[in-house]
Amino acid sequence: MKRKIIFIILVLLVLTNYSYIFANTKNKLNNRQNELDSKISQKEDEIDEKNSQISDSMKEVQKLILDISMYEQEISDLNIKISETTKRIELVEKDIKGKEQTLNEKQELLDKRLVALYESGNTSYIDLLLSSADLTDFISKYYLISELATIDTELINSIRVEKQGLEDLKIELQNNKTTLEYSKAEQIQKQNELTIAKREKETIVSDLTVEEKRLKKELEEFENEKKKIQEELEAIDRVANIKGNQIAVSSTSGKGYIFPVLCCTKSNISNLSYPSYSGHTGIDINKNVIGKSVVAVKDGTVDISRASYGSIPNYDSNGTYINSYSAYGEFVVLNHNDGSRTLYAHMKAGSRRVETGDMVKQGQVLGIVGNTGNVFPRPTSSSPFNGTHLHFEVRIGGGTQKNCVNPILYLP
Repeated sequence: MKRKIIFIILVLLVLTNYSYIFANTKNKLNNRQNELDSKISQKEDEIDEKNSQISDSMKEVQKLILDISMYEQEISDLNIKISETTKRIELVEKDIKGKEQTLNEKQELLDKRLVALYESGNTSYIDLLLSSADLTDFISKYYLISELATIDTELINSIRVEKQGLEDLKIELQNNKTTLEYSKAEQIQKQNELTIAKREKETIVSDLTVEEKRLKKELEEFENEKKKIQEELEAIDRVANIKGNQIAVSSTSGKGYIFPVLCCTKSNISNLSYPSYSGHTGIDINKNVIGKSVVAVKDGTVDISRASYGSIPNYDSNGTYINSYSAYGEFVVLNHNDGSRTLYAHMKAGSRRVETGDMVKQGQVLGIVGNTGNVFPRPTSSSPFNGTHLHFEVRIGGGTQKNCVNPILYLP
């Protein structure tokens, strides 16, 4: 019995000690776990902060790229304005020279008439009429005097008009010269802003990661390609103006559209806000659109139909590499001949069915919705349909980005 009691006491002591050791170990483990959790949380905060910094840096770079593009476009517009104003000044100066010559000739003729009248002495029109030999001579002299008086009056009035016209031209010339000086000053200011933006961009870019620098390169490719498109459209507008075929923009321009993707509606657009992000000049039709046809929203002429090639790879449905694109990828621009244009971008590789210069009807198929060019997420060989959507733009009154308007307002 005594042995039993001793054994029980020993067991209790062992269990008590084991419980203590277990509890102590558990507490240590819990403390260690809490310590690790804290470190993990701290590290996650650091990663989030770093990602936030990276994101902010890329946002700043993207903004600067857009600013640089805007400054370059404004400088280009100013160069055109300066060139046009200079030509206008040359034409006005030539016109002034011609009018001064005409005015001098008329003034010289009037001076001769006044000298002739002076040299004739005190002879008046009455004396001339009274000296008539007979009625026929009287009527003849009266007619001659009337004609001379009319010519003198017309000459004087003509000189007065020429002088006023000359003064108006000189005022126009001065206004053109003032406009030219302002344009040149603005050009210098924009050039300085461009230089500062480029310097600031390079400072930020030096701290970017390799992946971010790749993204920055793609963004610059995109902006450069958009600039080329704008220049093409501006050239088309200039030719139209020269030929006198430019149609005035009315308040109803662009109305009467159909939806640009067949069998789709606004419900196929995930973000209906405009712009959906800074620098976005269109709307993305991106829900359940794989394989669907892109159609002309309205009758028009194809201004541009081509592919923008660059560094962003594209794949077919089997994941086989097709080609590398940039910017709008495979795209089409339609001119609706009412002052409005529409742009259809990122179409499937090789799917475009129209060429530059073609006349198209409302509802005519232009291509297939795709993901060529600057799309997110990027297509990969394992996920070839990534980023599939139609980027759709409406431009009113010209071909530049500043002419882009909210497409949602024009869609049914």
